[in-house]
Amino acid sequence: MKYGVIVTPEAQENITAAYDYIAQRAPLNAARWLADLYSQIGRLEKFPRRFGKAREQAHVAEEIRQVIFKSHRIIYTIDDTAGTVQVVFVRHGKMRAVGESED
Repeated sequence: MKYGVIVTPEAQENITAAYDYIAQRAPLNAARWLADLYSQIGRLEKFPRRFGKAREQAHVAEEIRQVIFKSHRIIYTIDDTAGTVQVVFVRHGKMRAVGESED
C-alpha cells in the first residue's frame, strides 16, 4: 500500500523555523538540509511502520511514530483507513517531547 503524506501546518512551521536557524549559520547547508528532509518525508509513503514509536507516545492515545533525520525527529501518525501519513511535528532531537513536562 502506498500512503499519501500530509505535512500539517504546525510541522511546516517547525520546518521553516529549523531552516531559518540553519540558514543564518550555513546558507548552503540549509538548502541541502531542506531538500533532504522533504526527501525523507516522501519516503514515509512506503512502509511507515518501519520506524519506531516517538517519545510523545507516552502523552497521547493514538499511535505516534518518528524517524530520525540528522539532528531532528520527524514525528508522524498513520491512518490506515484514509491511507495517509500525517507529519505532525519536526523537532530538534534535544527538545523535550511534545506534552512532556519541564520537570
